[in-house]
Amino acid sequence: MKAAIKKKKSARKLGKSGSSKKAGLPPGSLIHIGQVKTHKTYIDIIEYDSQTLDIINDTTLDQASKHLETAKTTWIRIIGLQNTALIGELGKKFNLHPLLLEDILNTGQRPKSVIEDDSIFITLKTLAIDNENTIVADQVSFILRDNLLISFHESELSIFDSIFKRLQVVASRLRTSGPDYLLYALTDIIIDHYFQVIETVATTLDQIEESLFSDPSEQILDRVQHNRKELIFMKKAVFPLREAFAAILKTEHKLINEQHLKYFNDLNDHVMQVYEAIENYRELNTGLRDAYLSELSHRMNKVMQVLTIVSTIFIPLTFIAGIYGMNFEFMPELSFKYGYFIVWFVMLVIAAFMLFMFRKNKWI
Repeated sequence: MKAAIKKKKSARKLGKSGSSKKAGLPPGSLIHIGQVKTHKTYIDIIEYDSQTLDIINDTTLDQASKHLETAKTTWIRIIGLQNTALIGELGKKFNLHPLLLEDILNTGQRPKSVIEDDSIFITLKTLAIDNENTIVADQVSFILRDNLLISFHESELSIFDSIFKRLQVVASRLRTSGPDYLLYALTDIIIDHYFQVIETVATTLDQIEESLFSDPSEQILDRVQHNRKELIFMKKAVFPLREAFAAILKTEHKLINEQHLKYFNDLNDHVMQVYEAIENYRELNTGLRDAYLSELSHRMNKVMQVLTIVSTIFIPLTFIAGIYGMNFEFMPELSFKYGYFIVWFVMLVIAAFMLFMFRKNKWI
């Protein structure tokens, strides 16, 4: 963990900026909301069955539409969301509702699923940790149809590299199953990365807890505040998925093989585990903040206690010194040979007696 956490604008992270672009426009207007993460929008086609695998990179929309009638499983990937004209044309060719495309282009869209008679739509966030220990997200949307899965990505995601490796294995489960299992495999990888992110947050909380009681500093509060924002961001990405997967499981849709329902149920269980972990770590993070403030208050009380004791001891001593500091002409003690030593003796006895009383009452 870096000594100083780079401050980010919370509102920009928890809600995508640019949503105001849609103000006044009719429903279904195609406006890209979010960052542009690729230099262009391009289309990949992955077509396979148990014996063959064909991968076509950076192809045209017309070429992609020719794969609609094939009996093989087809995965069409649209990478980069900034070309709204191309995505609008794709929607017409594949008969996608404009409201669906609007949700795809809005990268601040709440994760959800939409169940239709001939399709299943689901959108969710991928989560990862960057070099500044900050959670970053990409939106991924899927449309499942007969023998077809269409995915929309903000950028090229390396987390799916393992899927391509598994597709290289002839007669593997992924190659012999339909697009519903491919949808499961892709979402499973996304959710597995949630566990990696939450483990990183847990490690950070452990480090903060150790620093809190060994070497507390002002940076701890900054780190706790940083974790609070990150956990809220994670909750925003994970919480709606409970409803999304529950809706898919309840419908028992014809596009999802009955034998594959158990896999989607397992996804739902993993989402619940991540969500519960997020809530637990939020409470722990809040406890660390309260513990830091309590420790800070305790240290301040210790300082005030020392200052109070010193002040209390010197009050009677100052009183005595003030009396003999008065400029009266006749003060009998001033002419006494041992007067100076007696005053010192009295003052030391008073100080010693007060220290004894403080110790006896356990005030020091």
